[in-house]
Amino acid sequence: MYGVAAYLMRRDNPRLRWGGVALMGITAMQWVEGALWLDGPTPNGFGNQVLTIGLIPLALLAQAWGPLLGSLFVLPLRQRWLPFISLLLVGLAIVVSARVIHQPTHTLVTPQGHLNWWSARNPPVFSPWAYGLWAVVIGAPFLLWWRPLWQSLLIVSWGWGWATLSYLVTDSAASHWCFFVSFYAAFVLVYSLLVKDERRPDAAAESSLSVGVALRPPAKK
Repeated sequence: MYGVAAYLMRRDNPRLRWGGVALMGITAMQWVEGALWLDGPTPNGFGNQVLTIGLIPLALLAQAWGPLLGSLFVLPLRQRWLPFISLLLVGLAIVVSARVIHQPTHTLVTPQGHLNWWSARNPPVFSPWAYGLWAVVIGAPFLLWWRPLWQSLLIVSWGWGWATLSYLVTDSAASHWCFFVSFYAAFVLVYSLLVKDERRPDAAAESSLSVGVALRPPAKK
């Protein structure tokens, strides 16, 4: 996933760079969960505790802030500072509140075999309103600022669909996050193959200057 993100960041296209930052953000949890599975996760283990207390909150923030911060490549903050700051603070408030209320110290494996880094209770109980608000915070940057609208609807509806299914049929509502990450990576990669880089004004000026110098007749001696 990060290989796709690195490729997008190298492209001279603001929307692709937005996609790259968003992809790095929403993929962060996959790295932490991968490390947890490598650890076992060991019940009451030190590595498990470090990952659960130290990195899981950062990965959750990356999920919300990745799409939001990436949008700065397309739209400056001064044009939409109120919704931008609001989403930033709401995402932070949800993560902090969840960690304070549930106080998980170690990640557990649920009866269905999913990771539970959400709470000390196993299986975890996700509040419907908090779960829905978190989904809105992640999807809002796409719905508000990614255009064309049908693309943003496709991205968000895919994520919300898997989130709803996961909430209804599994004992850990975040267990199907990987399906959204994989889809989004494929989406932005295909999108990057269909769009061209945007030529920057300074690059165009440098190119014109170079052409002018090349065509200028040599000075007479």
